[in-house]
Amino acid sequence: MLFACVHIPDFPVQAALRAEAGASFLADPVAVLDGPESLLKVFACNERARLAGIDIGMTKLQAEACPGVVLRKRVVEREDSAQAALLDCACSFSPCIESTRPGTVIGDLTGAERLLGSTQEMGKQLAARAQESGFTANVALAANADTALHAARGFAGISVIEEGLEALRLASLPVEVLEPSPEMLDTLDSWGIRNCKALATLPSIPLSQRLGQAGLHLQRLARGEVRRELVPAESPPAFQESLELEESVDLLEPLGFLLNRLLDALMSRLQARSLATDHVQLDLGLEIHPDRQVHEPTLCSGTELRKNRVTLASAKDGAPGSSLHQRDLKLPVPTQDAKVLLKLLQLDLAAHPPPAPVKKIMMEVFPARLRLTQAGLFQPLAPEPARLEVTLARLRAAVGEKDPTDRARMGFPMITDSHRPDSFQVLPSAVEEAGADRAAKKAARAGQEIRESPPAPQLVLRWFRPPLPARVESGSTPNTIIFNGMKAKVLEACGPWRSSGSWWERSGQWQREEWDVALAWNGASGLYRIFRDFESGEWYVEGMYD
Repeated sequence: MLFACVHIPDFPVQAALRAEAGASFLADPVAVLDGPESLLKVFACNERARLAGIDIGMTKLQAEACPGVVLRKRVVEREDSAQAALLDCACSFSPCIESTRPGTVIGDLTGAERLLGSTQEMGKQLAARAQESGFTANVALAANADTALHAARGFAGISVIEEGLEALRLASLPVEVLEPSPEMLDTLDSWGIRNCKALATLPSIPLSQRLGQAGLHLQRLARGEVRRELVPAESPPAFQESLELEESVDLLEPLGFLLNRLLDALMSRLQARSLATDHVQLDLGLEIHPDRQVHEPTLCSGTELRKNRVTLASAKDGAPGSSLHQRDLKLPVPTQDAKVLLKLLQLDLAAHPPPAPVKKIMMEVFPARLRLTQAGLFQPLAPEPARLEVTLARLRAAVGEKDPTDRARMGFPMITDSHRPDSFQVLPSAVEEAGADRAAKKAARAGQEIRESPPAPQLVLRWFRPPLPARVESGSTPNTIIFNGMKAKVLEACGPWRSSGSWWERSGQWQREEWDVALAWNGASGLYRIFRDFESGEWYVEGMYD
């Protein structure tokens, strides 16, 4: 049997610093405050803060009197996301993981030596993975779970305890590592029992007579004799990361830097579970002042200001209000590339900037399985889907999202189920081929030769979008057409072809009359299609034949 324990010293402190880049857990004295705003007290601190004079229970005013101490307010959501990240880190090594307590996980690594190497190598890999997730961790490996837990809590760095040497390796640890009850700890202290060695050498029968089964269990823990099964932890319901800022952000560049840190943390968690994402939800908490309903934000990519109306969510008695700016990013295929997601978010925020400075960032990614595809030997390579999404986003930013007819400018066209001319829609992702096309491609991949007769020459209609307004002089057929600043004579006309549809809808009803005409003007000629809209009575030039 082999168990590994990953313990995060001063877990609330590391959880508070995990999403920040200013303070360091090892280099700076840091204290975490908790409680109501009027009575904040020190909830946790690191070793350097304790050396600087910080004690648990100090008030905020007393903690501020200690020079150089960095103070952070406790955020439970950060601790929850940090614990989920720690579980994801351990899940990359073992499918059986126990969430023992906040900041501590235990994994069953029995039989993993052939895959991960020696126990010392496994400890180094666990410590490195924890560091990638933003933690400074203690790692211990032992033949039973509780010995690994106590060694990780008592020894810094990486500890490997061989089977049969548990009592010897735990002998120097203080009794507090075993977490006895306060009454039992006072009793042991009155007996002069300070470490695990002294507790392990006590006679068992007199100990059980005085402290009962709880005292005997504590002695077995000190000897490393307790064997138990792990309680597997459940998978996290969501992959979320949040960041509350001390100072609001009103520029896209620093906001992109913060988004990059959150994306890196989320992608690291997904990669630990061999997952990807195709849906990112971003919620930006805005800082809104109640004295103005219209805010001119500076949150833009350059010097251009964008005006937007803000609805106050809660602004009472002169206090700043708060609102949410929500954006959803959906991809056609799952990805693990944080850089691609960051670029897409930056382009989306540049097109839809928040109307006020950002005070809080909440990001959630929805897990999805990676889609693995194998290219054909004789097929041309298609562009990578994630990179294609970035290209489409850049084009949308350059030409706009929709045209005057409220159709998307970028995407994949698909003909709609209608007889109306030029009736199509633009979808954000590719549509599956029709059954005949799929059969033809399948036959081609199977090596079957598809022979088709060469197509006959055909005229191609070049559509004008939107159609060009025209004035038509006509009798029984059109005679003269004036459009685009020129007057053309109709040499020959074919038609009319009348069509209508959507008569069952009030707003979508249409009815038109089409003509194909040969025009001549100033020594030039051409073939055009014109139509008259019966609803408005106006004439339009729809396209030109090539």
